[in-house]
Amino acid sequence: MSFLTALYSSYNFGLENNLIGDLKDKSNLILPIYHNSMKSNGKNIVEITINKKSELVDAKFLDEGDLVIFPVTEDSVARSSGVAPHPLFDNFDYVIQDNTKKSEAYINQQESWLNSDRDDFVEIVHDYIVKEKVFEEILSKLYRDYKITKDKNVEYVDNSDKKAKIVKIDFSKVFLTFAVEDYEGKKNLSLSENKNLQDKFIRYTEDSFAKDKDSEKIICNISGKEDFLCLKHKPLIGSARLISQITANNENFLGRFDKPDETIKIGKDSSQKILQMAKALLNGENTSRWLGEFTYVLSWFSDDIQNKSGMDPTKKSETSVKESEENSFLNFKDFAPSSEELKEKAKDTSMTIADKRSEDIVKSFTSGRILFDDTSKYYIAIIDKVSNGRVALKYFREMEASRLKENLISWQNKYSWIRYDEEKREYCEYTPSPITLIRAAYGVEREKGLEISKKSFSTDQYKNIIMAIVEGREMPKNILHALEINIRNRLNYEKYWNLVKLCALAALREKEGIESNMLDKKETDRSYLFGRLLAIYEKTEAFTYKKDDERITNAEKLWSSYLNKPATMSMRLSDLIKPYDFKLHANERTREIRNILKRETGDVFDLIGENYKFNGLETNRPLNAGFLFGYQAQIKELDYLYKKTTRESEEKND
Repeated sequence: MSFLTALYSSYNFGLENNLIGDLKDKSNLILPIYHNSMKSNGKNIVEITINKKSELVDAKFLDEGDLVIFPVTEDSVARSSGVAPHPLFDNFDYVIQDNTKKSEAYINQQESWLNSDRDDFVEIVHDYIVKEKVFEEILSKLYRDYKITKDKNVEYVDNSDKKAKIVKIDFSKVFLTFAVEDYEGKKNLSLSENKNLQDKFIRYTEDSFAKDKDSEKIICNISGKEDFLCLKHKPLIGSARLISQITANNENFLGRFDKPDETIKIGKDSSQKILQMAKALLNGENTSRWLGEFTYVLSWFSDDIQNKSGMDPTKKSETSVKESEENSFLNFKDFAPSSEELKEKAKDTSMTIADKRSEDIVKSFTSGRILFDDTSKYYIAIIDKVSNGRVALKYFREMEASRLKENLISWQNKYSWIRYDEEKREYCEYTPSPITLIRAAYGVEREKGLEISKKSFSTDQYKNIIMAIVEGREMPKNILHALEINIRNRLNYEKYWNLVKLCALAALREKEGIESNMLDKKETDRSYLFGRLLAIYEKTEAFTYKKDDERITNAEKLWSSYLNKPATMSMRLSDLIKPYDFKLHANERTREIRNILKRETGDVFDLIGENYKFNGLETNRPLNAGFLFGYQAQIKELDYLYKKTTRESEEKND
């Protein structure tokens, strides 16, 4: 199924299940065809209430966040500088009858509608609009004290503060919507709530196409039904269109077709349904994720078109791991987000929405919120506004929900690592989100966090990772390679080393064949062993520092050199830590951990000696990424044993 066909089918599913035009769920609103919507900011939309005699009852600015659904024409929905009125809802320049081109076009179009298909609601509005001094009457309901200065510029006295002030407002940019008092048994019926009028306008529009001699009948390539050829497709993002105009520039068809209408023939009904569905997905609370600039991920299910299940493959995953401190070498502070990392999340400037904390991916398939079954289809698309006139489809995939479930679980199993969550106060199996992986791989540490200067590059990487997750592929090799380089350059990261390390551990675990985060004392891999040794050198020095006197250790300073020439640099570090070894031995509180460090050092050297020639060229060659797992496992064990032995020493002395 193509992207356009998926959108068309999904809209029809919405029609069959009464999801179209449902104002009760504004965050997932799907509009009727030939209709548009506008959200109030508290100052841009006035609603007037009229009685059945076409007399003004009240006028008010809609509250911020209120939504208006209103009918549009093919011309008005994409108007720029030309005169193209909406049939009812429009700005004061069109609605107020002052003998201008805009106001005349507005009333003529409305009367044409009434002559074709009379409607009480429209007639009540029309009969009020054509009266004299409508503008002044509306203003008198809005303000106690006002003055019209020029055209539709108004000054009024604002007494909301202690000191009154004069406020200016240009009503030519303010929109006007309508409600009728006591209409059909309801107290007030607004334009947005009038479902009967919406259906009537759709029929009127379709009848207008049938009467138009220039309307060409075709078999729509999307629906397979007879329809009128659509020449003007509705824009999706600003003025940019997902479906190019048939009358557009030659580059849209030359090289493959002789005429522009040979590319694809889409009917007006299909075009409207496709674009309304795409717009709903783009604006939906659970169906759209911003990837930066003008690029978005859209995702939904064939039987959950509003994605109320909340399934989002772009989010990080955290699954609780029930472990106690007594039976684990995990340190409670291990990988806990630093204050700098928390600030980075709060100030996320490039892909905020896509990286919010949420339920883990697998839980989204097992919770009570599931509104789809394994036989339903899952759709995911990446769209990009490449110019002011064009929206490009960068990626689209349709798959069975059961297959998606398998792929997501597989990704989480392959690319996760244990971390302690300070907020939940429990251990979690953590799978980094795509944006976290990208920042860890390519971000440069700056004041605001790990930043990538070229947003288009981030977007491309994001697309590649999403494709890998959804389609069940391996992690992109360039991400793995970048992480392997970064973990060799620890001094490049003053504040975000833990984040880079965590992402590397999660992403490289499968490649290095690591099955557990626990220390494997039987492992004889050269990189793993030298990683353990590096951790011992680091902790021998670090354990002598007090919390208020912590500083960079020699092991951290020589990190890159050690990874390039491990045998040579281990001898140097062995000499450099001798004063710290003596200090640990001299303190009764740390004497036991010092003995453990010496014993661990001996065990590692024995394993190296048994399996490698310590002074050989092969032993001294650069370490691979496996060193990080030996290093991290040894760090965790030593931290646990340090806490245990010092506590026992203090209890003994007490």
